[in-house]
Amino acid sequence: MSLRGVWILTTPSAGSGNIESRLLFSRIYQTVEKKMHVIHGEDFVPLPPNQELVTSLLYELGYSVSSKFATVRDTCTKVEEKPVVEIETSVGKHWPVVIVEQPGLLYCCIPSVETCIAGGKRPPLIKIPGVTLGFSLLCVLADYLRSLTSTEILHRIFDIYSFLSHAAPFGKPVDVNLESVLAKMANKISPVPKSQRQPAWKPVLHKGKNQIHLVITEYIRAIQYDKKDTEDVWDLYGTVSCKAELVGAMPDITLNISHSPDGNTLPLDHLIIHPCVQSADTAIIETGKEVRPSPRRLRFTPPAEYFTLCHYTVSSLKDLPVRGSYEVKGDNKSLILNAKLKLDERVRNSFEYCELQMPFFNRGPVINFESTPNHGSVMLSPDKRVFVWNIGAKFPSRSLEVHLSANLQFGDALKPATTYDESFCVGLNTYAQLYFKITEFTHSGCLVDPKSVQVSPYAKLKLTTVREYLSTGYRIWNSQGDVLTSSPPTQLLKDVT
Repeated sequence: MSLRGVWILTTPSAGSGNIESRLLFSRIYQTVEKKMHVIHGEDFVPLPPNQELVTSLLYELGYSVSSKFATVRDTCTKVEEKPVVEIETSVGKHWPVVIVEQPGLLYCCIPSVETCIAGGKRPPLIKIPGVTLGFSLLCVLADYLRSLTSTEILHRIFDIYSFLSHAAPFGKPVDVNLESVLAKMANKISPVPKSQRQPAWKPVLHKGKNQIHLVITEYIRAIQYDKKDTEDVWDLYGTVSCKAELVGAMPDITLNISHSPDGNTLPLDHLIIHPCVQSADTAIIETGKEVRPSPRRLRFTPPAEYFTLCHYTVSSLKDLPVRGSYEVKGDNKSLILNAKLKLDERVRNSFEYCELQMPFFNRGPVINFESTPNHGSVMLSPDKRVFVWNIGAKFPSRSLEVHLSANLQFGDALKPATTYDESFCVGLNTYAQLYFKITEFTHSGCLVDPKSVQVSPYAKLKLTTVREYLSTGYRIWNSQGDVLTSSPPTQLLKDVT
């Protein structure tokens, strides 16, 4: 479970025509190389020179502008395993090569594989621990250097060496927690009573008031088509995040994730928990045709930093929080649009923000508009490409419905193409996107019961719980145009069965 080497390099800018790349940092662990040589013998493939590795990696990832279609690299039959790739060099092929991409930067490492793969069948990635450890190390290294430019990284080479010496001494990742590694680099090790056992991932103990901060963030992703032959689709999912500042080396927290007694009580289907969770109750009680959600009891030892305690999904949502219709008619020079939004009565009518954005693609900017909203206000984005309807903090309390009519005039299309040019969205093929956020509410009714929170060893603490409900990818397609959708090939399925 060791790494043969770690590299950081710059990547060419998209569309710039510049294919130059700089190697900012490299570290090869010779002890691991010697071990691989002993294990593989004649099948051992040494690491290539740094520049050759950079060239091969950029070619494999398609950053080389001059490279044309290559069957080995670009064919549809090739199985994608990102963030793992294979590169071919003059000394042989290297696999697995783990990568993490950021704008302008590329982090890369090659983990050691002790099983023989030369000329034989490769083991599944899940059976190569070095891949997971290498990816985790690259992610924490990217977080450490996130705010730095390539020039600043060059001036902090010594810091990167020090970081890797604590996170992965001799090429073996032992600590991939950013705060923990930084604490070790600053030599801020806190003394611990002999009666307590301090974990390696928590070198600094908390001193001060005991506090627990819990946040439930729930998301609704939806696509509405407003067509009889196309069904709307949506997903409801969420996360429970935690920040615990507790005295002691290994505090233990137990809590219940339950539901509010009023409003929606939708069961949580899947619960994906953080590795720090020691036990979790994931049972769902079924009574006849109804499903009664039961509290999920979690017991965990929290890390020092803010972390996601669990992810969950909800599949029993029957209707959307906001039903909408969007109708656009006209030509390239002028459009008439009508939009309606209806708030579900079971959703809290109190928004931190709520607005409908209507982008227009493959057209010129909006040069004039007339609108008659029955609620809220309208405006144009600074680039005059998006028509924005700000609904405000509340829908009308009686009807819970708002509507807008508008007439828009467009200027000539600008050249070259802008970010608002999409190949499908031409003519009347367009959509509106709804953005909203509701605080102290979740559509599923999910909440953390404050009375269930227990800490061992016992300590008085300040508990803060927050709930928020947000839209993401909440689109309403124009009912007068074509839409992007897909359906399973039913005829093909019948032929197979």
